[in-house]
Amino acid sequence: MNKNLSSSLLVTTIASTIFITGCAGGAMSSRETTAVIGSIIGSEIGKEFGGGHGKRVTRLIGAAIGGYIGASLGRPLDGYDQRNIHQAMSTAPDNSKVRWQNNQSGAQYAITPTRSYQSSVNQTPAQCRNYTMTVDMGGSPQFVQGKACMVNGKWVNA
Repeated sequence: MNKNLSSSLLVTTIASTIFITGCAGGAMSSRETTAVIGSIIGSEIGKEFGGGHGKRVTRLIGAAIGGYIGASLGRPLDGYDQRNIHQAMSTAPDNSKVRWQNNQSGAQYAITPTRSYQSSVNQTPAQCRNYTMTVDMGGSPQFVQGKACMVNGKWVNA
């Protein structure tokens, strides 16, 4: 598959996902979003392995693994985890790691706000922060990097 076709396929996949979600009458959940993103990234990684028809198989396997990891990362956080994230993002100094363990789920978390800055969300000034987060749900830890902005009293991924 040539590079232009591969890029077109990626763009078509993303656009189709957004369109289908809009037709369904609501936004995708974070679990669905991260599953789709994980599948796309996994597919792109998978295409680098195998040859000929084997490349298709490795791409499908990569998409399946990426989707599984993405869905795991996007699982809904319970109130305890949400409060800890909010507290860390609101009060921790830049580059200060905040850790906690959720005794109900067994998951261990570490979040580090890395940079604070002012931006705008929907043309409204907002406090924003970049962050890194590690989540260990009893397996291999998963690393997430992102940015979030304070919108209506809540930290929202930007």
